[in-house]
Amino acid sequence: MSRGVVRHVVVAVCLVVCAVLCMVAYQLRVGAEFRRAAAEASASASAAGVQVGAPYPADVDHLEEILSIEPGYSLPEGARVVSVGPAVRFEEGFPGGWGYVIAFTAEEQAIRDYAETRAGIVDRTLERSPEVTQYTDGVEDVDLRDVSNPMSTRFGRAVLVLERPLGRGWLVIRRGGR
Repeated sequence: MSRGVVRHVVVAVCLVVCAVLCMVAYQLRVGAEFRRAAAEASASASAAGVQVGAPYPADVDHLEEILSIEPGYSLPEGARVVSVGPAVRFEEGFPGGWGYVIAFTAEEQAIRDYAETRAGIVDRTLERSPEVTQYTDGVEDVDLRDVSNPMSTRFGRAVLVLERPLGRGWLVIRRGGR
């Protein structure tokens, strides 16, 4: 081959390599911007009580709709709802996940009846269940710093967290995922 042909081939290969590198860099930049924008949108939506994929905003005004997500979700008789918030930590650890944390107070007997009816927990189990920690699955969105002797149990696809002595509780509803 002549030197001219080799020179043209080398220039053409260099141009193709440069074009491919530019396209890869562009794709990486666009992908990073998209991920950052999605994370910011999700964070600001969660802060406002709205999670991506969740059917309702996490607020007391939508409590009835939230409890109707699955048959059987309810609160103890006479419960007073303290707050309804998004399950932000669950969302962070489970891509596409969403959920609600419903904090409530109720009379001790109402909580005992509820725990037995909904979760099948008898009095003895309520008293003797081991204390849960912030790292227990389903509890990560309940702030346990000011909760005395917390216990948790699952029923259906929900997690019930109770403070002992009985009086306060949290119903954690989690869904979603990709």
